This record gives sequence, C-alpha cells and structure tokens, in this order.
Amino acid sequence: MNVLFVYSLDDIRPAGRPLRSWSSMQYGISYISSLLKAHGHLTRLLVLGSYYRREGEEQLSACLQQFSPELICFTAVFSQYRFIEEMARFAKRQRPDSYLIAGGVHATLQPEEVIAGPFDAVCIGEGEYPTLELCGQLAARRLPQGIANLWLKSADGDIEKNPPRAFIRDLDALPFPDRAMWEPWISERRDDEMVILGGRGCPYDCSYCSNHALRKIAKGSYVRVRSSGNILSEVAYLYRSYPQRTFYFEIETLDCNLTWTLQLCDRLAEFNATLPEPVSFGANYRISPRTIDERLFAALEKAHFTAINIGLESGSESIRRDSLKRNYSNDDFLKVVSLARKHGLQIFTFNMIGLPGESLQDHLETVRLNRLVQPDGHYTGIFFPYPGTALYDACLEKGLIEAGSRVEMERRQPIVSLPDFSKSQIKRAYVWFDYRVYRGFQPLRKILKKVALIKVSSSPAALFLYQRAERLLVLRKNL
Repeated sequence: MNVLFVYSLDDIRPAGRPLRSWSSMQYGISYISSLLKAHGHLTRLLVLGSYYRREGEEQLSACLQQFSPELICFTAVFSQYRFIEEMARFAKRQRPDSYLIAGGVHATLQPEEVIAGPFDAVCIGEGEYPTLELCGQLAARRLPQGIANLWLKSADGDIEKNPPRAFIRDLDALPFPDRAMWEPWISERRDDEMVILGGRGCPYDCSYCSNHALRKIAKGSYVRVRSSGNILSEVAYLYRSYPQRTFYFEIETLDCNLTWTLQLCDRLAEFNATLPEPVSFGANYRISPRTIDERLFAALEKAHFTAINIGLESGSESIRRDSLKRNYSNDDFLKVVSLARKHGLQIFTFNMIGLPGESLQDHLETVRLNRLVQPDGHYTGIFFPYPGTALYDACLEKGLIEAGSRVEMERRQPIVSLPDFSKSQIKRAYVWFDYRVYRGFQPLRKILKKVALIKVSSSPAALFLYQRAERLLVLRKNL
C-alpha cells in the first residue's frame, strides 16, 4: 500500500531542495519507512515549511493527487504540532478515505491532545512495528484494532487505548534508515556529514529533556546500543553510496559504556586502515565525573574521531545542578576539554540561555567558560520548555510560563519570564553570544557576520524576507 510521511520545519529553504543538510533528517519516520519498504509497501516523504501554510496546502494537495496514499503518517515536536494538525485537517478534507496517524515525542507525551485532533490513530512510543501492523490491517481492508502502542479512534469517536509494547531490544534487527526518501529534499553538499544512530535512549534524568518521561512509557531496557558490527556495516554502506566522508554518531551513551565504545573505536580504526584516506567521525559527549577516562579519548583519536560535542549548557554550577539535574563541576568540563584537545579533537559546546533561576550574571559565567576554552563551534539556543518534561512542569508551577504558551521560533525567541533576566536581555544575550565569546580571538568582521545572521534568523519578519529573497534568486537562476 502507499504510505505518505509528512514532516515540517520552520527554518528551511523556501525553494529548490528545502533542507540544508543531512542533519535535518528525522530518524523515526526513516526507520519506519525502511521497515515498511522491506515488507513491500511503497513510501514517500513530503517536507513542508511551517511558515508557508498556503504553499504547504498546495504541495500536500498535489502529493495526495499524484501518490494517492492510503495511510498518511505525521510527526511533530511541540512547536510544530499546530501546523501539522492544520495540514492533517486539510488532508482529511482532501482525502477523507485516507487513514491518518500521528507519532513522535509530542504525540507520545500528549496523546489525549493529539487523538482529539483530526487523526485516526496516535502512536505512543516506537513506531516501526505498530505502523507495520497497521499497514497490514489496512491492506487487508480490516478496521484497525488491537495494535499495541496505538490509540485507535472509531468513526463514532470512541478511543481504543491499546497497551504499550516493550522497547525494541535488538536494534540490529531493524533495516538501516531510509535515506533515499530524503534525497530529493536535501541540498547537495559534498562537505556535509552523514548522521548515524548508534543507539536509543539515555540513562540520565536531565529535567529539560524528554528522556526521563519517555523511558516510563514501556517495559524493557530503554537504553540500547547497536552492535559495533552492525554500525560498521552501515558506515561501509554509506561510504560506498554517498560522497560524504564525515560521519556523526547520534548516541547519548558514548562515555557510559566504555567497553562498547572501545570496541566500536577498534572496528572503525580497522575500517579506516582499509581506505586510501581515512574518514572522520564525531559524536556527543555527556560529562559525568564517574566516566571521565583518558582511554576513551585515546580510542577516539585512534579511530579518527575529529570532533565531539560537549553539553556545558550553563556555566553556573548551581543552575546545572538545581534546574537541569546535571551534576558535574566546571573543573570536570575543563578536564574533558583538555583531554579532548590533547587527543586532537575539536570542541563544540551546547549552551542554553534563559534557564529557570538564571540571572544575567549566571549567563555571563556561560560566556566566561566558553571564552576560556574557545570552542571550535557551538550550538547555543534560548531555553524552550517542552510539555511532558519536568522543567516544563516546574515553569508552570512557578508562573514562568502560561499553559499552552506558543512561540514562533523554537529556541530563538524567549518564552520564559525570569525575575533576574528579562526577555529582552535573554534575546540580546543570544544574538551577541559570539561577540562576547570570540571578541579578540577571531576577526571582528567574521564575528559580526555571525551576529547579523543570528539576528536575521531569530526574527520572524526578517527571516521571512530573507527566505523570500533567497527564493527569488533560486527561481531566477532556474529560468
């Protein structure tokens, strides 16, 4: 049967191939699509820009006419959900006989809200095998029922709330994620890195993250990793199939399972030894005083890892400890940076601005630590509270946000009202972060260019005008 996947983002190119890199690829629907294809179903992807509702409706209408999907799968994070819900209502009007299902983190943590919308079903948790079962029942012209992980809505509005199934234990049993479905949507960049999912789940309880809530939805082990052999097979496949020579491992537990990481590094080093030029790797590193071990960094160097992303999040130890539930010292952070640099790794930091309890002085501690280590790059955003997380609930209780608060630009506009760090101060801190960190270390012109880009990308009106201008340039080029 024909299955359509609908995905949306706000920050996309408005013409041509809308996604700028492979990092925009969404892995939930990619794994579901590959499993469906392996069982004979035909899948297609539609990527929409949430700033372009009218164009989205036109694209969706054309796709529905050309592809005639019997099942339409939607996924969205909290900030994209309203747009996706509107697109689902439009699809239902256009093709009332199509079956609509919603999945993803927001649907998993807020199923009552989602099932009340235009959807015929909601997937709670991992979606590969529930969606496969749903396709089987729909293809057999049966009324869907009894599918674990799915809430199913009948024609009269009754909800069948099926129990959850255990987390998938053997991740190696899944086919590699469907990247072919993304190829028409991603700009061709030969220097882009290819992302590989090394495992699922996280053992930590960071209050701003959904992992602590997601692990409670099903039985079985929530933290799982793929075997090093299975990962190596995917690396080899991607090396043969795509021009990219840089790979990034999306894995929460790089430093938690040292035996697994050392084994993986050995396999990657062996693979590189067979190539005319070695490929490079990158990954996240989660600081924990118990797991800082130079053997890990030596193994990363041997396997030709060239960069790691380190979650500093805040330079204030009290904010990290009390608000974020991340218990490590600034000395731990500096030790990790030192070990990484000793073994030839570039450093990229994660930082958040406008956290509950944060003051301007706390933020300046974040600036100070970044300025001290001079990261090769950073991923810095304004704190955005996601429903279903402990920190979202805490923000509600303290009156820092209002229930149902929305923001147009996730992580680029302040949403939390803090007594010692105003929204205007938070926005200014976000825009001028590069200037404060790199002033005196990088050319001023380079820094100010970054500041200007951030200022444009964090303003709805400015970003809209920029994307429109970009669209006109693309259209003129194609004439």
